[in-house]
Amino acid sequence: MGFLQQDTNNIILDAVLTDEGRKRLASNDGSFRVVMFSLGDDEVDYNIIKKFGRNVGREKIEKNTPIFEALTNATLESRSRLITLSDPSRVALATFTLNSTAEAFTSVTSSPRRTNTSPITVTLEGPEGLALAPEITDSIVQVSVDRRFLQIPGQTPYATVDNTAYYNVIAGSRTSTQVTFTVDLRAKTLVDNTFTTFGNSSNKTQITTFATIQGRQSGLSKTVSVTLNKTS
Repeated sequence: MGFLQQDTNNIILDAVLTDEGRKRLASNDGSFRVVMFSLGDDEVDYNIIKKFGRNVGREKIEKNTPIFEALTNATLESRSRLITLSDPSRVALATFTLNSTAEAFTSVTSSPRRTNTSPITVTLEGPEGLALAPEITDSIVQVSVDRRFLQIPGQTPYATVDNTAYYNVIAGSRTSTQVTFTVDLRAKTLVDNTFTTFGNSSNKTQITTFATIQGRQSGLSKTVSVTLNKTS
């Protein structure tokens, strides 16, 4: 969805269904329901505020910022969601940290196992030891992976037409300043032909894929690079 404001005072709303929305609508089984929405400011360069001040900077942003066209690819829309905080004095937000930004699995054509036996740990931390803002404190993170290669055992994912699988991971330990999530990512058992088709151009015994972990409330995200090795 995008607001396209022309030189006049008219505001044009450009709204399209995502690929998944079109799939739900076409199924005609009642699964297509709009139950919530969010707004984003992906286009806004806030350095203009720093350079010209709040009043002049706001005017320059409103008049000069080009608005993105609405896209059907949901992964490209609203990467920077707008939020409302009850504490107007807060000047810093929480951060995401990972214990690992790269994972590797070996022997994925026989008995898949993790070379690093520790699951991925994601930590949501308040700024400089401050308490987390309740409005954006995640209780769930959403993990998106290529369902052809990766999975989280014991969960049934929500899958899309582009082979992306979405898993919800519930928070583990929690304090007023920190929330920790444990993502037990696993490789699927692959066949030799999969490496022929999807193997890296420089090494057909390896497949490189990615897992994205995003907070449902905070919108924060981290990406983990995952290497699948055909043999040990």
